[in-house]
This record gives sequence, C-alpha cells and structure tokens, in this order.
Amino acid sequence: MTHPHWPLLCDAADKAEREAQNSVEQIEYIRYWVNDLGAVELREAHVTELQSLAVKGIYPCGARYRSATQDVRISNSNHILPEPARVRGLVVDTISLLNSKRGSWSKVRRAAYALWRFNWIHPFAGGNGRMSRALAYMIVCMDRGAMLPGVPTMPHIIALERDEYIQALQAADAETAAIDPEAIGDAAVPNLQHMEAFLAAVLIKQLTIALEAHGMTSTSALSGTLSVNANALHSDSEPPGASNK
Repeated sequence: MTHPHWPLLCDAADKAEREAQNSVEQIEYIRYWVNDLGAVELREAHVTELQSLAVKGIYPCGARYRSATQDVRISNSNHILPEPARVRGLVVDTISLLNSKRGSWSKVRRAAYALWRFNWIHPFAGGNGRMSRALAYMIVCMDRGAMLPGVPTMPHIIALERDEYIQALQAADAETAAIDPEAIGDAAVPNLQHMEAFLAAVLIKQLTIALEAHGMTSTSALSGTLSVNANALHSDSEPPGASNK
C-alpha cells in the first residue's frame, strides 16, 4: 500500500465503498475500449485514466504523476522507488514494450509484466495497485478481443488473494538482481514465472465462475473447457466459450 501525499476527499468510513464503486467504473472503461472501440494497443492515457478512476472521490491525485515534493513510499517494503523525474519515461517505455510484445508474449505474460512493472515504478501518489490490476486485466481482454466472462473479475480476485499477490510481486522483485530494472526494453524484464502462474490461476478461477453460471457444472465438462481456455490464455489465439461482448 502506498502512503499518498494527499488528504482524503471522503470520510475514512466511506473509502472502501468508494473504492468498490471506482472498480466498477474501471471495468466499464475497459469494456468501452475493448468491446466498443476494439482497441488492441495500450496508451499512456489508459494508465492515467485507470488511476484517475481508482482514486476518484478519494484522493486529489488523479492522472498526476508523483513529484519530488511528495513523500511516496510502499508500506512494509524496502523497494526504493525510481526518481520522480524518471517516472513518465519509464511508463512510456513500459507501454511501448508491452505493445511490441503482442504476438510474441502470451496474454498472461504481458499482463504479469504490466502488473509487476507498474507496481515497481509506482507512478502516482495513490491508486497504483488498483490501476496496475485493472491495466493487466485490460491487456488480457484486449488480446482476447472481448471482455472475459465471469464475476468477480481478475482485479477483484487478485485483491481478495492479497497474500499470494504480494508474494508474486516480491518474487519478481527478487529477480531484479539479475537485470537493471531502471533500464528500458527487454533489459528491464525479470523472471516472471511466479506472477504468471498466479495470474493464470486467477483467470481460471474467473472462467470457472463464468462456466458454472452457464450451467456447466459437471466435473468433466468443467475440466475439458477450462483446459482449452487455459491453453488459450497462454497463447495469442482466441479462446472458445462464452463471449462477453
């Protein structure tokens, strides 16, 4: 969790409810870009808008990269954040790399890198985690060409499985000893095996819920369909099954 350099815009007792409402708006934003506009590439505006939605009515730091005047740090972490002057450049480079890897990296790998990388950069004074989770989900949906069926969605499931999520982030952080995390391009990509496995499990959980909602409850039917969808998540082909367009 980040310590934002901003006062709360809402009562502390209302913060959780506001975050839940903002999460719904993030999903609708993703739905608009994926289903209505057919977007396939990330933009810097997606990062800033998803963060702005995350902190809407909570902190007045929407769409503003953190500055040198703000004391931004991550709770219970030894991670030293990149200098504020480097933030935008790192964000833009990360978006460029993610777009360039479409077709050569799987959906899950691109989402895993985005989830780790934007948490590592920590571009904003607040809302970094919720922005990163939403952006990772946007990548999966963009590559699929439609919203993934099932509720709760990946960002919400990740938040519910916080301990495993933090472990996956820490595992990627531990791998940065073998790279230069402040470099650009492929030089800044650590071993993401733990994060990829975590995200794949989360997405399979979402798909399981969707299949059960469609009445596919037998063990054999679930296993067969989930196996096909799991393979699709690790490739760039279109997964079969229910569409959420």
